[in-house]
Amino acid sequence: VIAQRRPGEFSHDAIDRLRRLAPLARILGLMGSWCEGEMRSGSPWPATARLYWHQWPVRSEQQFARLANGELTAWSLPITATDEERLLADCGAGCQPASPSIACRGLVAIRSRSAEMAGWLMAACRDRRLAAVWQRRPADTRIEGATAGIFDAAKFDDAERGELSDFAATMRPAPVVALLSFPRFDDHQQALAAGASFVLSKPTPLEDLFRRLPSEEPADRS
Repeated sequence: VIAQRRPGEFSHDAIDRLRRLAPLARILGLMGSWCEGEMRSGSPWPATARLYWHQWPVRSEQQFARLANGELTAWSLPITATDEERLLADCGAGCQPASPSIACRGLVAIRSRSAEMAGWLMAACRDRRLAAVWQRRPADTRIEGATAGIFDAAKFDDAERGELSDFAATMRPAPVVALLSFPRFDDHQQALAAGASFVLSKPTPLEDLFRRLPSEEPADRS
C-alpha cells in the first residue's frame, strides 16, 4: 500500500522499481484529498488499483476479511485488471437481489433533493430487503421507526450542513450515512460534526454503503 498525499509525490519510476523488487505483489495506491483530479488532468500510476482516503475504513475491512477467507477480491486481481473487472470482483453475492417474499429487515430514511438519486437508493434498499422512504425536504414526511438514514448532499454548503444536522437529530439514535462528492478532510470532519455517523464519497459502491447501514433481521416465526 502506497499512501500518496498529493499527485506526483511518488514518481512512475519509483513505482516501477517497487514492481521489479516484488513482481508478484499487488500495488494499491491510497490517495489523499488532493488526488481526486489526477484521473482527469494528471498522470496516475498505470496498472495500479486506487483507493481514496475516505474509502479506506470500510473498503479495507471488507477486502482484508475476504482475502483472509481466500475469496477473490479487487486487490487480488492481476495488475492488468480494469476498473470494471475490479468492481465486478467486489460485487459478489452482495449484489444479488433478495426474494420479494422475504420479510423486511428495516426502514431507511433518504434525504435527497434529487428524485433520480432517491429512486436509485430506494431501489437498492428494496433489493436488500429494506423499506425506504424519500424525504425531499424536512416538512415533506414525518418518519418514525427508521433504522438508518442516508443524506445525499449536493454542494454541502452551509445550508446543507444545517439540513444534515436537522436530519441527524430527527434520526437519532439511528445512524446517518452522508454521501458527499469528492469530500476533502474538512468536509468529512464537518459532516461528522453535523451528526453524520459515516461519510462516503459519490459515486458510492452500493456494497460500501450497505455495510454501514444496520438492519433488523426478521424474527424466526417457525
